Amino acid sequence: MRFARTMPRTPPPLDYPDRFEVRYVSANGGIRWNSDWVNVSIVCAGEYVGLEEIGDDIWNVYFGPLKFGRLHERHMRIEDDYGRLSRHKV
Repeated sequence: MRFARTMPRTPPPLDYPDRFEVRYVSANGGIRWNSDWVNVSIVCAGEYVGLEEIGDDIWNVYFGPLKFGRLHERHMRIEDDYGRLSRHKV
């Protein structure tokens, strides 16, 4: 007996509220922000992230419902939940 194999469906596009700024993550894992470059994650390449302003020059960064961290415009870097602006190289 043969069973039809179903292929996995592509996930629906990510929707963000109207109050969010939405940016495309390029192939090298970054976004353009105020004419500067901000590294997000290579994992998100080809997808969109949403940024929600929470204070002066501070934005929460989301990939769908997942919060990545906070973008500090003064540093042009994303801070993680532990307050780190830099990452350790492996």
